[in-house]
Amino acid sequence: MLDNYRDKNIPIGFRSIDPHIYELDEMLSFCRSHNEIYICGTGYEERMMFKLLKNSPSVPLKGYVKYKDEIEVKPLPDEEIISLDAFLEKEGAGIILGLKDEYYRRVIPIMKKCGRQDYFVPTEWNKHAIAERMTLRDPEYNSFEVSLTDHCNMSCQMCDHYAQLSDEWFVDPEELERDLNRMSVLCGGKCAVITLLGGEPLLHPQIIRCLKITREAFPKAPLTLLTNGIKLIELEKGKEGNIWQTVKELNYTVSITRYPIKLDYDAIKAKAVEYGVNLALSSDIHSETPIEEAKISYKHTFRFDKDADNIFFPACHYYNHLGVVKGGKYYMCPVSAHINIFNKKFGKNLEHTKKDYIDIYKAESWEEIAKFQANRIPFCEYCDIRKWGSNSVWKPSSNSIEEYT
Repeated sequence: MLDNYRDKNIPIGFRSIDPHIYELDEMLSFCRSHNEIYICGTGYEERMMFKLLKNSPSVPLKGYVKYKDEIEVKPLPDEEIISLDAFLEKEGAGIILGLKDEYYRRVIPIMKKCGRQDYFVPTEWNKHAIAERMTLRDPEYNSFEVSLTDHCNMSCQMCDHYAQLSDEWFVDPEELERDLNRMSVLCGGKCAVITLLGGEPLLHPQIIRCLKITREAFPKAPLTLLTNGIKLIELEKGKEGNIWQTVKELNYTVSITRYPIKLDYDAIKAKAVEYGVNLALSSDIHSETPIEEAKISYKHTFRFDKDADNIFFPACHYYNHLGVVKGGKYYMCPVSAHINIFNKKFGKNLEHTKKDYIDIYKAESWEEIAKFQANRIPFCEYCDIRKWGSNSVWKPSSNSIEEYT
């Protein structure tokens, strides 16, 4: 679908690779120390690096340095393409060597001979990772999630859906049906995976109806029910019916986050075997293999003064990989989609604008959504991604703002 935008040499997988964030920091510092910045190379990875740096107002980005045996490309109106000789005549200009390593032996000796040290050499990992993360995705390589509830029957520190801070909220099944049917039209019924979660989704009084609505909208897509598992056993005899039989018939994967709580996980595993349900049980739901060790809480640190120079967003787990569909809108991530809960609880005003989501009923094609999520949104400027990461062993939330600062 998006062949005109994607380089076939950049494989897009279900699990994106993250750029090294310390290297992004070093590259930003290098750019700020020069009067003009050029990218050496005009290939796909170099163009994606240019796209990244354009997000920083403090980077004096000018264009590309074309090496002599590269294929000619047509620059955009705000881009220059100059020769290496022309670059070497520029005082105070810096160059980022986006070329493949095999070309360095041609470029660097020329610069050294001229007494120029104004170059930055990104790793092959980062060049590839930046391009992979910023490439427009076909729908079958994109995932999104849907919250059936905002609230939860657990209280976890640093929850990035703010479920422990939320008032009681359930999605309206009719709204869910409209939104998923619209998404199915936009993406041709294709998706890498759709995850139903919360909050705690099993709190929804019409959970089985929600499961059926999702499968009817996406008959062939992989579907996951993400839960803490507390109510799973009792919902074998739920008011709507047997949830175990439902997830089996509708071909859902039931993904359970393992917490250090008194819950009989062996009984849940036995029940999954009894019904033939595909069960994923792990203390880290993002791990490719199940982990039964202590769950680690992940901290998403905010800064309340926006960082307009934020070029670290490709290192975000959610960016251009895992969107959120809620209330007729498609959001970049759950942090953005649920910030109203955070703002209400702590009396903050982390601004959320019309540029931070796309209306799925105004979007005319998947391409519009793909372009939206392959670019930085204004809300990204609040996220101090350099300080994101594993923070501590899981524990109940204190409901304090310090969990996010």
